[in-house]
Amino acid sequence: MEMKHSLIAVSLLALTACGGGGSSDTKTPVEIQPTPAATPAATISGKVIDGYVTGAKVFLDLNGNTVLDNNEPSATTGTDGEYSLDLDAAQYDCQSYVPLVVDVPVGAIDSDTGEVTEAYQLVFPPMVGNALDSTDITPLTTVIWESIKSEFLLKDEDLDNPNLACDVIRDNHEKVDELARHIEQTLNNIVIHYNISQDAIFADYIANGDSTTHELALLIVKGLKKGFAEASELQKNHPNSFVDVKYLKTNDGWVRKEYIYTASGNDNSNGWSSHAKVESTTYSVSDDLETIGAQIDFYNRKGSAKNVGDDKIELATSEETCNANEYLNYYESKGGNAIHEREMTNITSTCADEDNQKYIFNMNWSDHDKGLGTIGQYIIRFDTEAEQFMIFNDINRFHQNKNLLDFAAINAEIDGLSYHYDDDISDTTALYEIFSFVILTKMVEENGLRVEYKKVMAGFDGWNYETMRFNADGTYSKECKAWDADAWTGC
Repeated sequence: MEMKHSLIAVSLLALTACGGGGSSDTKTPVEIQPTPAATPAATISGKVIDGYVTGAKVFLDLNGNTVLDNNEPSATTGTDGEYSLDLDAAQYDCQSYVPLVVDVPVGAIDSDTGEVTEAYQLVFPPMVGNALDSTDITPLTTVIWESIKSEFLLKDEDLDNPNLACDVIRDNHEKVDELARHIEQTLNNIVIHYNISQDAIFADYIANGDSTTHELALLIVKGLKKGFAEASELQKNHPNSFVDVKYLKTNDGWVRKEYIYTASGNDNSNGWSSHAKVESTTYSVSDDLETIGAQIDFYNRKGSAKNVGDDKIELATSEETCNANEYLNYYESKGGNAIHEREMTNITSTCADEDNQKYIFNMNWSDHDKGLGTIGQYIIRFDTEAEQFMIFNDINRFHQNKNLLDFAAINAEIDGLSYHYDDDISDTTALYEIFSFVILTKMVEENGLRVEYKKVMAGFDGWNYETMRFNADGTYSKECKAWDADAWTGC
């Protein structure tokens, strides 16, 4: 390419020197320099492996819709599934927060099974805080993503849609931290459920001669293909919703999970707008993934939100196996980064031997962005004989009664739980008669670094204490002291 540009420059120089009309004037020629190709900020390379897949399309899914869009970098896999993806600076900045997606089309070549006859997708999940330059995308990495979607994205009614878009997640520190926790938890679960090591999840099992993981990958791909086809059929009945069907291995063995996610809207009822609606159903499945068995559990959720000046109210109801739940969140702006957040959750048991529960969170943030402030967490006892909670029994049916509730009075009652970490409550007898669980926390800055002080009620006996001191790089040290101990120790 450089030689071609040089020849063009020489030709232009010769034409200028010769002149076109016999003029005796001489001019100094200006050599035209070629425009250099844009240099990528980074390159991600690796292999797409079921068997090695040739002819698949790899792309960085910047908006999380699992479809290759015009602004998204992509590459086609070559021999042995190899790909190389050039990213500009902005794309590389997003790589830690969004997935790498592989479209395996009909006609692609799998080194194990030959020509692909059913389209499917493979995914490498975002690895928060770890921008990678070498990434093999396999059925095992796809399982990580499928689990993250089911446990994080598809149950988060705060998001306008269930897609993990870079510009939505990257600057939301709370969501980034939550995503990181889900990734860590998912990896641990996969190790247990599939009985493989974390190294094996990310490895080239073909090159390593790992026949056990290779056979597992083949079964996972069978589930991916079935889920892809079944979701396409389900979508026809829910054209205005996001649908997803996946086959996963869990504590219950192999299962089929079905999701229907309907985006938020506006119900125009006294300023209330509706949150996204989530419906999820799980069925048992035979080990060969051919026979769908009984329903194991379900989860349905809907909610509403309303702005009151600078404050925001969120209400929701959900149903799941053995529980009917309702949620109230009130976010009171105190100016700047100061927020007073109050939450109440009612859990009504629908199964035998399960107790009703009521949770209260009273969070007074002096600086929400830095995570500084105080938190009181309470679980209120349910009197089974009287069939009522010890306190706040009549505050319920939030979503149903949203136009009737006196939120100022509810806030005042929650604020009546004015217990704080620094309070001297050595005798917890009275507390334990009302609450089965209490945690009091304060987060402060000391010498420019964050410190978290926490005490947990230990029944009638008093408090267990915990202190976390964070370093500038995000690491921390932790000390604990039990209710009956005299000294602090590592924990």
